Amino acid sequence: MNRSMCNGRVAAGRRALPTCARSARRAAAQRTMVLVYMSLRSVAVIAELFGVLPPEEAPVLQKLVQAVKEDVEEAQQQRQQAEQRKDDVVAVMIREKDEAERRKDEAVAMMIREKDEKMVLADKLRRQEKLLAQAMYSAGVRDGRSCLEYLENLSGIDKSKRVNGWTKVLQGRPELVNCLAKAAPSWGVAVNNPKAAGILADKIAGMFKVLNNRIHTFIPELGLVVYNGIPDSPTSEALVCLAEAFGVPCERHQAVPP
Repeated sequence: MNRSMCNGRVAAGRRALPTCARSARRAAAQRTMVLVYMSLRSVAVIAELFGVLPPEEAPVLQKLVQAVKEDVEEAQQQRQQAEQRKDDVVAVMIREKDEAERRKDEAVAMMIREKDEKMVLADKLRRQEKLLAQAMYSAGVRDGRSCLEYLENLSGIDKSKRVNGWTKVLQGRPELVNCLAKAAPSWGVAVNNPKAAGILADKIAGMFKVLNNRIHTFIPELGLVVYNGIPDSPTSEALVCLAEAFGVPCERHQAVPP
């Protein structure tokens, strides 16, 4: 009779299973454990499975259940913490983006307001200059000489004491002294010279002698039109300084060649 490799010997007492049968049973048991392990997705399933086991094994099994439960809870807590950190980072990024956009919007709004304010101020200044030019024209201002006479009347300067009057005006206007000294360097007046006001006042008085024949026209819509270098550079530059110092509307133009 042919014998298979799976045949085993009969042991005394309880009959032993053949070697092949024992191997197959162990393999099946291992596959069952793997399937059971893979099918356990929660502590509740493990507890339910262990609950049907014999009572004498319950302490060990409950300890295992508790250990698995703690591991699962720790993993869940770590995942929640990681998600919370991620949410916090995203929230910070959103806040920073919103804050950057808010600052950008505020900067743009401020630029628009400043631009509008400058435009309003410039428009107001133009209207004031136009009104002043019209008032000066109505007062008889027609050219550079009559403009100087208007400034003298405005400052309360006596024509018979012109130099003294302009000296007092210049002593109270150091910025005008500085402008005149730099605008007419040929006058040879140093800004730090304590007698600068008196010297410049004498030069201004001399301007009345050369500003005649309606040199430098005064136009109501524009103000005083100063032609560069007419009748000479110091006179035209000094006239611009005086006009700007007293707020008289003034425009520079190139001299028209003869």
